[in-house]
Amino acid sequence: MSERVTLVTGASRRIGRAIAEACLARGDTVVAHRRDADAEPAPYPRPVIGWSWDLNQPLPALPEAQITDLVLSASMFERGRHWSGIDAAGLEQERDRMRRHLQVNLLAPWELALALQRRRPLRSVVMLLDTYLDRSFPGHAAYQVSRAAGAGLVRALASELAPTRVNAVAPGTVLPSVRDPAERAEQEDAIAARTVLGRIGAPEDVVAAVMYLSDAAYCTGEILRVDGGRFKL
Repeated sequence: MSERVTLVTGASRRIGRAIAEACLARGDTVVAHRRDADAEPAPYPRPVIGWSWDLNQPLPALPEAQITDLVLSASMFERGRHWSGIDAAGLEQERDRMRRHLQVNLLAPWELALALQRRRPLRSVVMLLDTYLDRSFPGHAAYQVSRAAGAGLVRALASELAPTRVNAVAPGTVLPSVRDPAERAEQEDAIAARTVLGRIGAPEDVVAAVMYLSDAAYCTGEILRVDGGRFKL
């Protein structure tokens, strides 16, 4: 059994769930975070310690378990409006959207990492970002700004919290956003055509990168893209 106690945010579904299960397989004690509003997740392969927090709300009491490793997987994405020609009502909506993205994708991870570090120095922090963190697309500005700021946060934490290692994984498209099988296949084909390796990513690809960085004793402040080369096209 590992002596690691790993807190995984966003552990109830998708990539966060896969990371939590990989940590369990490694022998870690896992503290599995979910939002207060999330339904109870399906049973994990082994028992976990549950902890809930809506990242838009103040940080609650920390888990009683003495966390040694932190994986920041929870995030938000909400499509916005084009900023060109925006009216007063639209500006107010975009201001709120920007605040929510910065809170969930930047300020909440920062506050949690510092609170845990203050209680007991961490071994490793791994944050999930996005391969397009330094590109922007119309209607995605709030999300992109929050992800670019997240990259800055990773580098700042690596400097501020040393010798705790702080790194990030920046995935490309891993889980398609549509459920209809025909539309899903069409989306996967379109993504594969824009990817050097010619396929869409799998959760296991991201998990492998997270596990590597959690153990990489001489890596800190790094952002590892896991996108099949899509960023290079």
